[in-house]
Amino acid sequence: MGLKDATTEEKILEAAKDVFMKYGLYGARMQDIADTAGINKALLHYYFRSKEKLFDAVFDGALEKYFSQMRVIGDTSLPIKERLMQYVDNMFEFFSEYPQMSMFIIKEISINPEMFHEKVKHMKNQRSLLIPTLEAAFANGEIKPFDPVLFMVNLHSMCAYPFLASPLYKVMLKKHGYDWDGDAKDKIKQSVKDFISFKFQ
Repeated sequence: MGLKDATTEEKILEAAKDVFMKYGLYGARMQDIADTAGINKALLHYYFRSKEKLFDAVFDGALEKYFSQMRVIGDTSLPIKERLMQYVDNMFEFFSEYPQMSMFIIKEISINPEMFHEKVKHMKNQRSLLIPTLEAAFANGEIKPFDPVLFMVNLHSMCAYPFLASPLYKVMLKKHGYDWDGDAKDKIKQSVKDFISFKFQ
């Protein structure tokens, strides 16, 4: 075979993302990925010699997209409150574009937490600066101190959980006059920002 084609590789990665998100690493089959990509299995193995290597490429890409939403936390040109508000915007935009991504990451972490920790070690430039950023803001008197770890847990949960539980919320919110695909997500996002504003009073 000749040189690998970037378009074909991207098509494989997109197909693999769909299959892995649906079945996970252990439930996915290379034949399913090849069929989804519209190529034969031999060509798939030419680009990615094993399911594990293909999974690594997909999972690393998912983590890269996820952690990239946190970069704004380290932008010292902005006040800490504004950085957090932008972070919320980033996370809601990310989960709206990739609604299954959070479930995929959490599912694979629960199966193999050691793999996740090893991958994060090699992504130091992507790691969240939230806790040290808050601690610095406490120290210089920018905001009143509170527990930064619990704040991080709450903030991440409020951004991710509505999308993890979206099948439930779509039904539940509709009964109360909210449209998940309409204004509901924006209202939930605003409630997260209200939580930030409350902590910064």
